[in-house]
Amino acid sequence: MENSVNFSKSQSIVDFLISQGANTCKIVRNPNTGKRFFAVEGVDLTGRVATAVETLSADLQVSWFAPSDGEASWMIHKPGDDANTLDTFSVQ
Repeated sequence: MENSVNFSKSQSIVDFLISQGANTCKIVRNPNTGKRFFAVEGVDLTGRVATAVETLSADLQVSWFAPSDGEASWMIHKPGDDANTLDTFSVQ
């Protein structure tokens, strides 16, 4: 059976931080596994970081990431990283 992934609740990283009542997010590397994750300062919230994301910036998005074969969590990703997104347009 093919593994599927569902992205939902997508929003800009700025809107996501505001909705959490926070203003700072950081990327952290687990020293034991080498895996990266993000942590929102001031609240007990962490999540995944897409491999294409090297640095944090206002153009990133946060989505609820739900793989069919794993644990769901928030994920920071570039706009359009969702396989279901065909195009993205933003007015800034």
